[in-house]
Amino acid sequence: MDNKEVEKIYRLSNLSLEGKDVEVISKKFNTVIDFIEDIFTVDTDKVNMTEILPNHKAVFRKDVAIDSVSREKALENAKDTEFGYFRLDWKL
Repeated sequence: MDNKEVEKIYRLSNLSLEGKDVEVISKKFNTVIDFIEDIFTVDTDKVNMTEILPNHKAVFRKDVAIDSVSREKALENAKDTEFGYFRLDWKL
């Protein structure tokens, strides 16, 4: 991942890169990506699947409909809106 991709991710996430070292962030992203690629190379053919579902005690609750936040309240801190919705910049 290069610096341009980091800048794009931050822009699409509405995060500021001000005062941050883009090169350091790029290296951290690449470290994570390399680690993930290493995980996919591990041979698990002879490893038995394990599931802990019998030990899991799921607690279910009844869904209750409640009033949601108003559209105006939800959008009041949005960087950009259009037609009453969040507007995202999808330019590359």
